[in-house]
Amino acid sequence: MELLATIALMLATSGQPAEPSPAPDAETAVLAETDRMGARDYDERTRLARTHPNELWRLHGSDRAAQGDWEDALRHFRKAARYADKYSQHRISLMYWHGVGTPRDRALAYAWADLAAERSYPTFAILREKMWLELDEAERERAVREGRALYAEYGDVAAKPRLERAIARARTQITGTRTGYLDGRLQVVGPTGGADMFGGPSNFDLAPMYAAWRLDADRYWAVEDAIWRHGNVEVGPTAPADPVP
Repeated sequence: MELLATIALMLATSGQPAEPSPAPDAETAVLAETDRMGARDYDERTRLARTHPNELWRLHGSDRAAQGDWEDALRHFRKAARYADKYSQHRISLMYWHGVGTPRDRALAYAWADLAAERSYPTFAILREKMWLELDEAERERAVREGRALYAEYGDVAAKPRLERAIARARTQITGTRTGYLDGRLQVVGPTGGADMFGGPSNFDLAPMYAAWRLDADRYWAVEDAIWRHGNVEVGPTAPADPVP
């Protein structure tokens, strides 16, 4: 149950942008339904994500997107992308494609889409191929050049070790241990800022943030692969964007 609950949390924080109409409003095309979160929901998700900077920065990016602060959203998604967060890399590609929070740049959008599809997740790979078909020859050549630089900083070879180091640090910060030992009896709760019916503080369970699989990098990547390769997640088609003058 703990594993299923945490997978549900990861899916909830990784909603796909809405499928664009033939002539979509640019912001509508890059906004995800799950960007909109209530204050309590955002607070709980943020606390659960503190052991994983990719999830934390992704949440901040989604929150800023919901507020319409697209430049800040892009900044947060970039930070998440440095920790091998493929969903954030996907969001960045759409922002460049539609020119939201940044000048429109279809070649750079493709480079980010290619990076997001690095692990061959079907949803991201399909979107990448659709973008490629829209590019002209000059844009394709530049996309390849831009991609080399992006892979050097954001590709899995460079980015996965960053998250793995963060996970290793999180293991040493669990209550009662300095060596990363995990005890299934561990109970962790956090206050919600509200009060229960008897007037006392209302808490929520923080134990899932210390789930054994989340603090094991190999198992964490395996769960993420399962979500994106086999999860019931859909990506709508890209809408053609006019070439940048």
